[in-house]
Amino acid sequence: MSSDKDMYGAVEEEIWAQKQGNSYVLTTTKGTIGEITFTMVDVDTWVIDHTHVDGEYRGRDLGKQLLDFVVEEAREKGRKIIPSCSYALAQFKRHPAYADVWERTNTEYSDPYSSSGAGTAGGNIRK
Repeated sequence: MSSDKDMYGAVEEEIWAQKQGNSYVLTTTKGTIGEITFTMVDVDTWVIDHTHVDGEYRGRDLGKQLLDFVVEEAREKGRKIIPSCSYALAQFKRHPAYADVWERTNTEYSDPYSSSGAGTAGGNIRK
C-alpha cells in the first residue's frame, strides 16, 4: 500500500510550475505560492526583476528552481540576464554556473534598469 506521506507523516503536496508570459509561476491546490518575473531590455537581454516564494514554502529551493527555469530558457534562446532582484543577484554571485548568461554591468547591484535598485542613477539628494 503506498502513501503520499513523507517520513515525518506529513502529506506531500504537489507543486506545479507553469510559464505565464514573462514569468514562471508555482501553484498548488491552494493557489499561487511563488513566481519569478523578467522583462526584455533589448533583443538579447532580460532583467529578472522579481522573485517570490510564500513563507510557508521557503527552504525548499523553490526560488532557485524558478531561477533555473528562466536561466535555461535564456540559454536556449541565446539571451543574457541582468539579475535585478536581490534574490537573483545573490544566486548569480553564489553559483558560477550562471556566469554564461550573466550580463554584468559596472555597478555592484547589476541593476541600471530598476527604479528600486541601490545602483540607480538619479539627481542629487537635497537635505
